[in-house]
Formats: sequence, C-alpha cells, structure tokens
Amino acid sequence: MTFEEWADSHKDDLSAVQQSDEEIRDLLLIASREINDAMTVASPEGKLGHAHNACLVLAAAVLSSRGYRVRKGSPAHHWRLIESLEFTMNLSQGKVKELQDYRKKRSLSIYDRTGIVTNSEAESALSSARQLQRAVEEKLSIGT
Repeated sequence: MTFEEWADSHKDDLSAVQQSDEEIRDLLLIASREINDAMTVASPEGKLGHAHNACLVLAAAVLSSRGYRVRKGSPAHHWRLIESLEFTMNLSQGKVKELQDYRKKRSLSIYDRTGIVTNSEAESALSSARQLQRAVEEKLSIGT
C-alpha cells in the first residue's frame, strides 16, 4: 500500500494540514526534549513514557510534512500516529509492532499497574526513539 492509499483509507482519522518548517522544527524540538527527559528520569515506566512520547511527536512531524495530521480526539490517535510510520518512514511492520507494544505498555503502566516495564524495555524504547529521531531529521532535512 502506498502512503496515498493509506491516507485515503483513513480519511476519517486524518485531516489536511500545512505546517511550516518552523512548526515542524518545533515538533522535532519537543521530541528532543522528550528523549532528554527519558535519559534522566528514574523509573523505567517514566523512561518508556518519555521515549514513547518522542516517537509520537516524531510521527506527527513526518506525517505533517506529508500534509496530514491525525485528528485530535480520534479514538485511535496514538495508534494511528505509530501506524503511519510504516508509510511515511518505510518502517518495517515488525518495527511498527515494537513501537505499538511500547504504546500498550505505557498505557498499562499509567492506568492499570505499576512495575510492568523492565529496565531493558525502557532502554530499548529509548534506543528506538533515538533511531527514529535520526531517521526523521535526515528525511526532513530540518535541523533542530
């Protein structure tokens, strides 16, 4: 499926947007802040949460560079942002699934249980966020 086909098949969840380089740069700065916060937070849940937030903002940045955003209030807002990376960044389905798994863990750790995120998972999420950050910045050619 192409990006255009993906966007067309999810038009109920997406809206057209025109963002300037400055607005996209701001999103990249937010992602950098989240990654920096992930490196300093004490708990694995906090580290994973900040890393996941960085991935969401990076997905939003690259999606907006293609002229779309996920509608706020969409029932699957975070899920759809992560899914978009397969079509905006050519991430493998396996990598997208990994990021979706972090999303699920983050949600469980905030709303349901404590102690479910391991240090290894948190470090892996942070590593994934850093890799995605480098790839998005390279693709967009917009430095922060």
